[in-house]
Amino acid sequence: MNTRLLIVSLICLMGLAACSGKESVAVYQPSVQPSSYQEPVTPATPAAETRPPAEQFVVGQLTDINMDAKTFVLEDTKGNAHSFAFSETTKLTGGGGVRNLRGQEGKNATIRYVESDNRKSAVQIHIEVGS
Repeated sequence: MNTRLLIVSLICLMGLAACSGKESVAVYQPSVQPSSYQEPVTPATPAAETRPPAEQFVVGQLTDINMDAKTFVLEDTKGNAHSFAFSETTKLTGGGGVRNLRGQEGKNATIRYVESDNRKSAVQIHIEVGS
């Protein structure tokens, strides 16, 4: 009986030694997908037009203020003319409210604006005091 136990033990140990080898065994597992499988939907990235335009700044001298059309021109330090639109929400600092923009031609100003569809809209007009 001891001999049988020894033989069975050796066979079991050899089997365990064979299973603990470093070789990998490929197992075939068929891919099962339900018939109603749908590809995951990724959200669409927002178009460039949906992002708010970046604010920009320009410094120069106010010219051609048209209160009826709510536009003005600013000549920058390089002599380039920039046309801007403004509204009642445009902030005017250093010269009262937007209604007080009339008569400010020739004054030095810093314009904070956004550009969309080749149109520059003033967000803030800062008139330099004493200019």
